[in-house]
Amino acid sequence: MTESPKLKRAPSIRGRLFGYLLLPLAALMSLAFWADHRTFVTPMYDTFDRALSRAAIAIAAQVHQGNDGQLYVEGAAPGTLHMHLPGAHLPPPPLPDGDITERHDSSLRFEPDNRPLSWMRLYPGARETLLYRVSLPDGHTIAGDDGLPIATGHEADNLAYGNATYKDVPLRVATYHAVIGDTPVVVTVGENVHHRDIVVRRLDSIIGVSDGIQLLLVLVLTLFGITVALRPINKLREQIAKQEPQSLQPLMLEPVPGEVRPLVESLNTMLMTVRDATLAQQHFITNAAHQLRTPLTGLKAQLEVLAGETQDAAQQERITRLQGSVDRLAHTANQLLALARAEPSAHSPGDFVSIQIDALVGAVIGSMLDRALARGIDLGAECEPLQVHGVYWLLHELLINLLDNAIRHTPDGGNITIRCGRQNGTPYLEVEDSGPGIAPAERERVRERFYRAAGSDGQSSGLGLAIVEEIARSHRAHFKILDALEGTGARMRIEFPSHG
Repeated sequence: MTESPKLKRAPSIRGRLFGYLLLPLAALMSLAFWADHRTFVTPMYDTFDRALSRAAIAIAAQVHQGNDGQLYVEGAAPGTLHMHLPGAHLPPPPLPDGDITERHDSSLRFEPDNRPLSWMRLYPGARETLLYRVSLPDGHTIAGDDGLPIATGHEADNLAYGNATYKDVPLRVATYHAVIGDTPVVVTVGENVHHRDIVVRRLDSIIGVSDGIQLLLVLVLTLFGITVALRPINKLREQIAKQEPQSLQPLMLEPVPGEVRPLVESLNTMLMTVRDATLAQQHFITNAAHQLRTPLTGLKAQLEVLAGETQDAAQQERITRLQGSVDRLAHTANQLLALARAEPSAHSPGDFVSIQIDALVGAVIGSMLDRALARGIDLGAECEPLQVHGVYWLLHELLINLLDNAIRHTPDGGNITIRCGRQNGTPYLEVEDSGPGIAPAERERVRERFYRAAGSDGQSSGLGLAIVEEIARSHRAHFKILDALEGTGARMRIEFPSHG
């Protein structure tokens, strides 16, 4: 038998819904992350810039013009300029290379050669430092770092902001334009932007973790909602799985959701159509078999009377052949009737009861023993106590057909053995003969209706094993055709469900 190709596993409704919701939710999370980034980063940059501007204004407030017209910083001792600067709490920046060094006080300090160490702290004990420069509009530096770039961007309230690079260090600079006495002064403060980037990355990490947790919670709640919403469909699946194969009763519609109701209604319509067609077929075959029995019985009786009244040998031979044909026709009618009654749909779950198989084997052997002895066949049984769930007369018909098939194909003086019991926990019933056996190529075809294997004696109707197959299917059992344990015969094996 050609194996059917394996079908790919179809995606579930739950998987599809979850996939369709995951992509939009991921897109929304990305959009929310971008929006949160823009919402928090821009005000944070403004806060940094305001801190720079306050530092620049504080420096400008300490610059004064003397009587000689020269600018000086109030309170500065020779070689040192002390001033307290109000500050803002900012994350610590890395120190730049070169002659820019960190000071551990809150002053602007000049070395004896008047070369400024122009990093300053915004408040005592803080770790962040700034570059500063106090200069004239013509570029002459009064104090601070002479090379610090001056912001030339858009000015508002005499303040301008810009980005610059000084000694390979990226800076954010703020420039404040003030007038001291009658002299314009330009105060510039620069800050390393690296610590701004650190703050942004930390902020993005916090936002990403927060949005990720929210997405995970939404997905968990979504999956839970999908699972709850699909419970009616799962119950419908369980209802179909629990339904007996021979039952063609319609499915219940009450627990079915509205989206699936049309499908269930169509399925019920199909089940009713199949049931009606099956019942019509069974009724036809049953009626036909019953109608054939009466004339066949009468015909057989008339042939027996005719055989008793005829002395001619040729006529006797013809009558004998007619009697054989009538017997085969009656046997075929009986098997057609048995085949119709063996259909799984012909029985309700209430017809199935507990049956003692070993007792059934003894009853069948008793009814077939004379036929086996007439041909010198050794008919025996090797049975263990076995109980299965089934229909008694169907299993009786199954064993009758298996034994009839074995007797037909076993030569005179052969052996037939019936076995039943459990093997590896599986209940089984088998009939083994010492006949020619069945070739593996024909083991599937002999199950077909009206098929006769090669070498058949022509007396068989070709329905025996088809009836066995139908009865096994109605009991959820497996019908196997195997080689005999000894010799060249066949072994017909029925394996019942283990829970039977």
